[in-house]
Amino acid sequence: MTGQVVVAVDAASRSEIERSLGATNWARLRSDRWVAVYETESEASARTMVAELRGAHHAAVAGPPDASRAVSWNRWNSPVPVGENAEVCFPWVFSDAEIVIEIDPGLGFGRGDHPSTRLLLNELASRISGGESVLDVGCGSGILAIAAVCFGASHAQGIDVNEGGLLAAKANARRNCVAENTSFSATHLNEITGQFDVVVANIHDEILRELSDDLVARLAPEGWLGLSGVSPGQISRLSSSFPQVEFEEVKEMQDWNALIGRVNIE
Repeated sequence: MTGQVVVAVDAASRSEIERSLGATNWARLRSDRWVAVYETESEASARTMVAELRGAHHAAVAGPPDASRAVSWNRWNSPVPVGENAEVCFPWVFSDAEIVIEIDPGLGFGRGDHPSTRLLLNELASRISGGESVLDVGCGSGILAIAAVCFGASHAQGIDVNEGGLLAAKANARRNCVAENTSFSATHLNEITGQFDVVVANIHDEILRELSDDLVARLAPEGWLGLSGVSPGQISRLSSSFPQVEFEEVKEMQDWNALIGRVNIE
């Protein structure tokens, strides 16, 4: 059975791909983004080619080898709507949304479809008014930090312990033309200085509780805090770990919850 390799490029890398794989027909997805499909002799050779392309920092994925698997492949690769006018998608996926956020998670968590991620994406989309500073704790692929800047934040800083995720986050920032407005590092939260208008964290509830004091310390007096990655049974214990924060009504999506709150200043 033959295989397929789907590769997405910008103007700078298009000629490089053709020198390596040969000339082909390209479909334009949006400004400075083209996609092409290369046929291979087998699924195994397609996987090898994808690994080589990704090793060279190109956005590539194995395509569906036959029609029977095309339906599930297309479903997995469909854009994720965010708010009223944005979508998150892989670089090789078409989207005609007003704001398109391209994410290739690589070794980092966060392609935009998980409910815990979508809960915070929707909050960022509706609450960012322009010029905010954002801290994303446990940034994974960088999706929340990058989306915040795409929605109008002036700068977003992401931190994570996963070096592979940090590499993906930096690549995604370049891909979305927000590298100058984002920064990603393995800096520990207690080493971060300054305060932020928005602090978001989509991580395990136990870690959220452990970091509660440091998370609040990084929040500007008029800023808001977004916590996600929480099941309904964990809400009470998590909220009690933030006594200085007044939370809104719990946000829900499928079996996941998020808490949005502000420091209660008396």
